[in-house]
Amino acid sequence: MKQSIVLGLRAAVFVLAVFSKIHFRESFSLRYSCKTQILLASVQMALSIAGIAVYQACQYVVMEINESARYTTMPDDDEIDFDIEDSLEAAHATGAASVAPAPEPTSRPDPLEIDVVVFASASALRAYVRRIHLTALLVWGTFYSIDMGEYEVLNYFVVGIFLGWVALLLGTRPISLVRSVSMSSTMYVLLCLGILAVNQPSSKPSSPGDVLAVCVLPVVFGLAWMLWIEAHTVVEDSKSTFVTCSLLCGLVMATGDWSELRRMLASSRVVFVFLLIAEPLIKCLALSVLVVSVQTQQRKTIMLVFVTTYAMANLYQGLAGMDSSILFYCTVGMTALLVAMQLVTVLIADCRGCGRDAHSGVGAGAEARVSDL
Repeated sequence: MKQSIVLGLRAAVFVLAVFSKIHFRESFSLRYSCKTQILLASVQMALSIAGIAVYQACQYVVMEINESARYTTMPDDDEIDFDIEDSLEAAHATGAASVAPAPEPTSRPDPLEIDVVVFASASALRAYVRRIHLTALLVWGTFYSIDMGEYEVLNYFVVGIFLGWVALLLGTRPISLVRSVSMSSTMYVLLCLGILAVNQPSSKPSSPGDVLAVCVLPVVFGLAWMLWIEAHTVVEDSKSTFVTCSLLCGLVMATGDWSELRRMLASSRVVFVFLLIAEPLIKCLALSVLVVSVQTQQRKTIMLVFVTTYAMANLYQGLAGMDSSILFYCTVGMTALLVAMQLVTVLIADCRGCGRDAHSGVGAGAEARVSDL
């Protein structure tokens, strides 16, 4: 049951991210170019980084106030005199006064203590710095890609995630297990491939710059999440990207054309609040879910969530490829079958986990992670 709830929460986050933008796109006629979407994503990420920085600063101040002896609350003089008189009366009444032992000083961790990281060589340090910079580019690109402002960008990002999972499946599956999982894996691949093929965008970018920004980069970002990011370091690497992301956002905001974005933000207060407050929070939540899913090796689950959410968005909007009723019903059938297969898989994993817990007392998390590929 736990895995079913987690799957539902993952899907809910990305459905919220996609359908909230669809609602505002249609209600307020939000139509903007790819360059404006890049600028908007940079502004949203800069605001998110600023919010996280303010939160961490406030957390540090509160920690210092709570731990420092200089800020210990002292009672008033009247309360001190009152306490002394009460203690003297109690001592005379009992005939003996007991002296409480002084509390022993306790050591507290130094908040300015810095973790020391030792690299084996200069090449290892260069590899680490390079990985952090590339992870920052990937985080920024994900902010740009999970946006229904431009349907083509999200489509190619989902295509990249799907291709990355297929490559991961073919590259990591042992030959001895191919026969036992070939049917389910083939069904997943065919259903996802069919959904993405039917729901291809009708409009294609024309200029080389648009091809790079709309097609190539989102596919590369999706592939990177599946193939390049390492599960055991993704959380720490993501936390270390704030400086690089800030510089990247500053570069885009300094060189971008603000006319279209400024006009869009000035059109309505609701649009202003959504684009600069609500949507950055939703994107941060979606990015956190993506990072945690990669850390827990739930790549197939997150791929299915992206494909299903994109299919539902196209069904809701009646977008590219939906002119024919046959294609519409094919998309409905493939999406329903894909969701049903994943729910059955999760329920079977939950049942096996309960049985394993009841017999041996050890969890079935390892089994669930192995079957997730």
